[in-house]
Amino acid sequence: MNLWNANRYVRPVTSGLAAGSSDGFGGRLAKYLPTEIVSIYTVFISGLISANPPKSEAPWIAVGMMIVFLVATILFFVRNAPAGPVRKAHLIASPIAFVAWAYPLSSPLLGGWCIGYVAVIGQTLAALAAWLVEPNDA
Repeated sequence: MNLWNANRYVRPVTSGLAAGSSDGFGGRLAKYLPTEIVSIYTVFISGLISANPPKSEAPWIAVGMMIVFLVATILFFVRNAPAGPVRKAHLIASPIAFVAWAYPLSSPLLGGWCIGYVAVIGQTLAALAAWLVEPNDA
C-alpha cells in the first residue's frame, strides 16, 4: 500500500503494546467522504445541469445517477480499502456521506424532489456516522 492509500483510509483503534487511537472525528469525517467519487459526480451532474434536460425527466436522471455513483462508491471501497474493520467502516459511512453530498448537489435537477431539511438531515447522518463508526482492531 502506498503512502497515499495509507493516509486515505481511517486508522483503526489498536490494542496491546502498540496501542493507538484512530483518527479523531474530524479525520474520520474527511476520510469517509468518498472524494474520488464525489468529484467525478460533481463534474458529471454539473454537465447534466448545463444540458438543461426536460423538467419531467431531470429528477429521474438525477436519481439514476445518484444510484450509479452510490454503487461506484461501494465498489471503490470493496476494491481499495484495506480488508477488515477499516473496509467495513468505510462501507457503512462512505455511502451515507456520498448520498449526503450528492443529494444537494443534484438539487437543480431534482427540482421539487429536493427538500432542504432532508439535505440537512442527510448531512447530519453523515456526520453522526463519522462520529460513531470507528474501526476497531482491538
